[in-house]
Amino acid sequence: MTRFEELIAKKTKGSLKVYLGYAAGVGKTYEMLQEGHRLRKQGMDVVIGYVEPHNRPETTALIEGLEQVSRRFSSVGGKEFPEMNVPAILKRRPQVVLIDELAHSNVRDAKNEKRYQDVFEILDHGINVITTLNVQHLESVADKVNEATQVPVHERIPDQVLRHADQVVIVDVTLDELRERLRSGKIYEKLKAELALQNFFTPENLSFLREICLREVAGDQVRKIEEQAMLKKRAADLAEEAVMVALSSDPTHAEVLIRKATRLAAQLSTRCYAVYVQKNAESPINIDSGLQRKLQNNLKLAKSLGAEVVTLQGENVVETLVTFAATHHVKHAVFGKSRFSPLLERLKGSVIQSFIHDSIGVDVHIVTTTGNTEGWGNDPGSSHPGNARRDHWGDRS
Repeated sequence: MTRFEELIAKKTKGSLKVYLGYAAGVGKTYEMLQEGHRLRKQGMDVVIGYVEPHNRPETTALIEGLEQVSRRFSSVGGKEFPEMNVPAILKRRPQVVLIDELAHSNVRDAKNEKRYQDVFEILDHGINVITTLNVQHLESVADKVNEATQVPVHERIPDQVLRHADQVVIVDVTLDELRERLRSGKIYEKLKAELALQNFFTPENLSFLREICLREVAGDQVRKIEEQAMLKKRAADLAEEAVMVALSSDPTHAEVLIRKATRLAAQLSTRCYAVYVQKNAESPINIDSGLQRKLQNNLKLAKSLGAEVVTLQGENVVETLVTFAATHHVKHAVFGKSRFSPLLERLKGSVIQSFIHDSIGVDVHIVTTTGNTEGWGNDPGSSHPGNARRDHWGDRS
């Protein structure tokens, strides 16, 4: 693997390195600080932009010997909250700055809403950043974590932030070791640790989070290999199994489809396309402003989840989608399941059935959503006539 200092030497803008973990206490901040000391010993100018030691003695000890840029304090409700001081970091202009908790939300008087936006600003000034992140804070993962653990994830960042990183390093410990750290008071004080062991830090929850984290890092490594041209183009083309989610002009339930598609792409370590085929009758001046707003919001969500948003012009929806799939190595297409009967589908025609018939080598995933399902033409008033038949994930019957 390329060392971080080698990446620094090659770039004019700052390089970004992320220590990624599956839960609090795995050692992300510890590893970040250790690397700060290593780089400093090599003669690099390293400072701490923001570190939250959480009263953990081993972490606190590593802060010693590293220069800390002064924090700024914001008053909210009569209380003072410490925040990272971006102007002070830019003025100090170190080679490398260590910044903890990438998903943190800034207080209201900050220039940027989120800390990752602060980090991008710092990178734009040619300063290199090493930071930390837990996997559940990725937008495409957060809802799954909420559903599996029953613990809401309030701090979220777009998946593309992680894609921006030059290096992503997993900080991994076994479940038993992490739970033992909790019991011994190395992560939280004893009473809080006991509650955590019974709730969020159960073996089931930690196993689920760890698997997601390992998949994210595996996917990142594949992307980096392709970007560095370490795979020949032919091999890369054969290895890629891109995912396409097809969106209609009436995107009532598109959010479910987008999240399904982006998670599938993440599991396959591949790219995801959110494709909207716009017919002449669906230009912005012709369709309802409310639908136009929903469509744009869904396309914005797709982009934040790491999908590449594509708007195509075409009167033949099936032909346009099939051509796109063939030219972009799409091996998985996601559609919404129709609420129409098979008989009505045969009478009206089905974009999904036609796509299955015309496409070659593409697995079609038909997703059921709550209520009326989003898909091409599942609304009687939609200008797209197609409707999906009942199907299972990945079936091609």
